[in-house]
Amino acid sequence: MPEIGVSLIVLIIFLAGCNKSEQNGDETKMQSLVGYVVLKDNERAILITDTKAPVKEDYDFSEGQLMNNFKNNIVIVGLSEIDNTDDLKRGEKIKVWFHTLKESNPPSATIQKYELL
Repeated sequence: MPEIGVSLIVLIIFLAGCNKSEQNGDETKMQSLVGYVVLKDNERAILITDTKAPVKEDYDFSEGQLMNNFKNNIVIVGLSEIDNTDDLKRGEKIKVWFHTLKESNPPSATIQKYELL
């Protein structure tokens, strides 16, 4: 009889642990990156992910010029999942979180949240 009680307790602890990891699974699967907003409209923004801030002239570039000049350091982020993007302005350094980075050229992702840095 005591073996059944111990087994039941172990099973309950195991199931509780599994349930907890499933609930937090989404948060642990999110990826993040840091970048500077160089272009923004209502639906998306273009981030330069270089470690140094873009120079003033970089903000005057068209989308095509940005893609040519920052080929390996640019990401297009979709803003459809963000409720309020009013704080998100050109020149801001931000950290964004997303689930999947699409391997397009340039890479793109729909962000789930962002933080001004």
